Amino acid sequence: MDCYAVAATTARNCVLADHLLGDGLVPLNSALGRHADPARRLGFVDSHQWIGRGMNHFDLLSHPEIYRRLRRWLRGG
Repeated sequence: MDCYAVAATTARNCVLADHLLGDGLVPLNSALGRHADPARRLGFVDSHQWIGRGMNHFDLLSHPEIYRRLRRWLRGG
């Protein structure tokens, strides 16, 4: 079974801010199933992850780019 992850970060282009801020509710690493303990990692393939930059948690509900990404994945691309 293929699994996918969508996450958001309020940062636009800052890796440090990605990890500190996340989407304002969920840290980026948590949203993507990343953990220091390998037994707790979800291990999403890089191509099965998408990060919305400059977005908050609630933007995930209705942002057009998220819908485009989900349609692409569901079509197998």
